[in-house]
Amino acid sequence: MKQYSVVRIKKLNREFTFDENHMGTRSPIVGDVATIVDVYDGAYDLECCDKDGCTIWLEIFDSKDAEFEIVDDLPSIKLSQSEFIELFEFMEKANELFHQPMKYSDPNKVKEFAQANYPLIKKFYYETLWDKLPEAEKERRLDE
Repeated sequence: MKQYSVVRIKKLNREFTFDENHMGTRSPIVGDVATIVDVYDGAYDLECCDKDGCTIWLEIFDSKDAEFEIVDDLPSIKLSQSEFIELFEFMEKANELFHQPMKYSDPNKVKEFAQANYPLIKKFYYETLWDKLPEAEKERRLDE
């Protein structure tokens, strides 16, 4: 198991108790799906979230505290520093436009954003991101 792997709790070998000092709304239970947030020597920080991304629980698990099943163990994708900065700057502009309805409901603002940013969207979609997709995922998408 590695950082950002998604796991399901198959069995708990210790009882987790929830109180007001914990983050979230309850303790872990069998069947919960969580993301490994950090990896330590023989321990893991795991976070379980609801469908809206709100934390249900955040706990440190010793390697003996539970049995897990890996749900998703995607490989890391590397971006160069310049690709990362370029993508971040685009996301910053998109966030600025889309975080307030009064902005994204203005057709002129959306048109202006599209005209200014489509070359970058095209570059990232057809070059940077497509090139980094695993081959099986490329094939799946081409078959759709």
